[in-house]
Amino acid sequence: MEDFMIICSIGSKNFRTLVDFELQVPSDYCAISGKNNAGKSAILRIIQHFLLDKESDSFFNSYGSDISYTKDFTQWKSSEDMEISIKIRINSEYDSEVFFVVKTFSSIDDSADNIEITLSQTYKSDGTNILKCMVEDIDLEGHKASEILKKLRSASNIVVHNSTNPERNIFYAGGGSFTEIIEAHFSPEDQKKISEAQKGLQTRVKKAAKQHKEDLEGLLGKLKDKFQVELSTIDRQRNSRFPLEVKLTDKSVEVPLNDWGAGTQNRTRVMMSVLEAARIRSSSTPEDRSTPVFLVEEPESFLHPSAQAEFGQVLNSLSKELNIQIIATTHSPYMLNQTSPSSNILLERKIHRNLLKETYIQDTSGDDWMMPFSEILGIVPKEFSSWENIFSSVNNRVILVEGEIDKEYFLTIKEKYPNIYQMDGDVEIIPYGGKDALKNTPILQFMINKFGSVFITYDQDAQNEVKPSLERIGLVENENFISIGLDTPGNGCIEGLLPPTIKRKVYSEEIELVTQLTGDTKSRNSAKSSLKRKMLDEFKKSNFEDRELSAFKKIFTLINKNMKK
Repeated sequence: MEDFMIICSIGSKNFRTLVDFELQVPSDYCAISGKNNAGKSAILRIIQHFLLDKESDSFFNSYGSDISYTKDFTQWKSSEDMEISIKIRINSEYDSEVFFVVKTFSSIDDSADNIEITLSQTYKSDGTNILKCMVEDIDLEGHKASEILKKLRSASNIVVHNSTNPERNIFYAGGGSFTEIIEAHFSPEDQKKISEAQKGLQTRVKKAAKQHKEDLEGLLGKLKDKFQVELSTIDRQRNSRFPLEVKLTDKSVEVPLNDWGAGTQNRTRVMMSVLEAARIRSSSTPEDRSTPVFLVEEPESFLHPSAQAEFGQVLNSLSKELNIQIIATTHSPYMLNQTSPSSNILLERKIHRNLLKETYIQDTSGDDWMMPFSEILGIVPKEFSSWENIFSSVNNRVILVEGEIDKEYFLTIKEKYPNIYQMDGDVEIIPYGGKDALKNTPILQFMINKFGSVFITYDQDAQNEVKPSLERIGLVENENFISIGLDTPGNGCIEGLLPPTIKRKVYSEEIELVTQLTGDTKSRNSAKSSLKRKMLDEFKKSNFEDRELSAFKKIFTLINKNMKK
């Protein structure tokens, strides 16, 4: 069981499109997808209602005013009650601030380390509403329920980042104290001293903010684009808050964050919000500890699909590394949780008489879990079909080969010629279904991020088409990929590495198939496929000395060397 606060479930009745709705929320990185108006924002609004401090500045709340029966009741329903609810689990050590209050009002068992709290609010047509709180199996109402809700809202239990609203993105939604990276409060006496020491202020601030700089650089270091961070003061006279401007340095050029591209800005600010959530969780005061949930809307905003794929994987890993629940709404299939497909939620709307009705959760279980997402999020399903085997793979290290015949060659060499194969037993061989799959670089990047170590092979005769695509996403020849075959006519594939005796034997016995190679495209492709299969069968039956397979050994030596890095 997790030792930090998580949202376990969210429920509603007659709230907007969530008519009779319950969502079990995964505890790690949860990606909620769906078309516009599918119900994503309604879910986040419920979370913010129970966890966001209503006394905070208005820009902290992505949706402005509070929930009310008049504007939020389901449009096509009659005058029934409207209800929203949230179930959370808190820990005595890492959520001590809330845990103490809940324990005080509920008289929960002193030995409990984790307790579940269910808050529900019922809204009636006459404008009244009733708040209830259940702590484990103990019902609380009235003042006790209100105090627990008040404590949850004031304890910095939520960090919100809305990528679609840059005016709000620079603020940290957890108590109103942070702008960009940190905004410290100074007393009037301190402000006077700072004014007197204005000349050395930048140096002093940079020294004081060293840990913030190092922490943010550490998170950004997980991305392929490498930046250094500089923090400097912003002139803000007669104000007790002290903001720090963020600058990113690339190749010795120091540029304010606002002057970078929109994708870099948004990605950096998301990381800054993650950092603030982590800093809240690691508070040095045991009695004031709190673990915030991080809500992020459309983290893929302004990013190229290849960068989206990388960023989704980074957020996924950070939720585990920092022990923080991250809930993202997204329109991008590349931001989904690949390591735990069940953590992806797909929302759809029922249709009745050509009218959209209530929201429901689409079933995305099974090996083909990606297909429903691809259809909803605008990706052609056939683009994913050749990658189906990758979805079901649980291995961390894989070699991607062009087709099933290549895979059989690899496995035959693994079984019969271990001195040639050389690689560890946990390396999986997966076919990707042809060169065109490698040219779809966003999906390829999405797949690569699923594994810890990947090496790609393709036919030599596809070199000019495939190599530029792989290099565009930062892959390096002979380190991340290699072409297989010889640069001679008819040998630009894995069969080009075979001992000559195999080809001579097959060609001499299959004169009719060889003749078809000069026919039309259909006959030529059929004959080529049949000859490839017959050469593979002959290879399986034959026995060779290691020296006769030197071309294969060169390939496997290079792959093995890079897989071990």
